[in-house]
Amino acid sequence: MNLVERAETRLKGEVGAEDFALLQEFCDLASTRICLRVRSDTLPDILLPIAADAVVKIWRRCNYEGISSESKAEINTSFVEDILSEYADEFEAYKESKAQADGDRRVRFL
Repeated sequence: MNLVERAETRLKGEVGAEDFALLQEFCDLASTRICLRVRSDTLPDILLPIAADAVVKIWRRCNYEGISSESKAEINTSFVEDILSEYADEFEAYKESKAQADGDRRVRFL
């Protein structure tokens, strides 16, 4: 199952989920951002579930999911700045396993 199919499955029944062009755009956005974070030219299959989760969050952001704070006295809404930040540990683990598989022998200072 590719990224668009995974996102469609997760968004099935939601208002506007049939807008394939917008869904494709969100998939491209999530895929590109993940590839940049893990330094890969293509989205690794192992990261597809994370990408699908990010696409759903991007999609729902249009409907205010991801609000980090909201005030009752006045309309004041703010969103989580970086949707992918919660997956930082997974991205680091992927990069480390990829480096080991590729025979990376760099010295790392903690």
